[in-house]
Amino acid sequence: MKGNQTSLAFALVLGWAGLAPRVAADELWVGRYFQNAVTRFNLSTGANLGNLPGGVSTPLGMAHRGNKVYATAEAANQIRTYDAQTGASLGTFVTANLNAPAAIAFDGVGQAYVANFNDNSVSRFSTTGTYLGRFVTAGSGGLSGPDLGMAFGPDGNLYIPSYWNHKVTRYNGTTGAYMGDFVTAGLGGLTQPRQLVWRSGDLFVSSDSGNKVLRYDAATGAFKNTFIAAGSGGLSGATGMAFVGDTAYLASSGNGKILKYDSLTGAFEGEFASGLGSPVSLQAVPEPATLTAAVMGFLAHRLRSRRK
Repeated sequence: MKGNQTSLAFALVLGWAGLAPRVAADELWVGRYFQNAVTRFNLSTGANLGNLPGGVSTPLGMAHRGNKVYATAEAANQIRTYDAQTGASLGTFVTANLNAPAAIAFDGVGQAYVANFNDNSVSRFSTTGTYLGRFVTAGSGGLSGPDLGMAFGPDGNLYIPSYWNHKVTRYNGTTGAYMGDFVTAGLGGLTQPRQLVWRSGDLFVSSDSGNKVLRYDAATGAFKNTFIAAGSGGLSGATGMAFVGDTAYLASSGNGKILKYDSLTGAFEGEFASGLGSPVSLQAVPEPATLTAAVMGFLAHRLRSRRK
């Protein structure tokens, strides 16, 4: 009976959150920081589909939820929204109580969490954008430079790449309390962590100045190996990262390219796009793997809460 209840609860959460099974990602959206633009690409053909309308001032983290993509505009201190199918502007989601927003993530009930790079905190907002206060207080746990890859993990807790001190910190997904460093400073050669991706029991972290991607145990944070070797395929400045099917896409911000790697072995497979100036963030649209992980984390958290 317990297994049936869990399966039913998962199905209900999927439907309620708008995360029913979807087709594979169709597009890759690329945040080009110094170009103040987010550019859409067709994943199958690599065709450039143009920039999002109106420009995005220094775009960093993006998140896909429902039929919208949310993009942080760091210099403008705003969160912009766009139609996930057409790219049409849907206006601003948040315009206050931010301090250089670098990442956005959503919990299972649709509340938004925004990393503030300048004051090392995380703001929380309702589903409609109402400010609910600081979820992670400034500098909690030594947080220094919360970056674009902030995300809820499979356990329902919030994980943040701490750019300036080369670690990944973990915070309680309900209270925001510091729970310790999940990836300790410099572990495995980590420098300037940017993107976090959970996949098949592993946590992948892009190392910007290290020009590589490192793999850690998703449950313990223990270092496992280097997934993409330093400089592989000309990688220069490993920032945004997205896994789609058999391919891992990685933004190479130092030379304006998006590079492709085998999602299982990390072997270089070629260039997806070039001449982009300063590509920093990547968002697959839709992104079922990441969204499902978020729901699983939320479900696990709710089940744990009921047992207490």
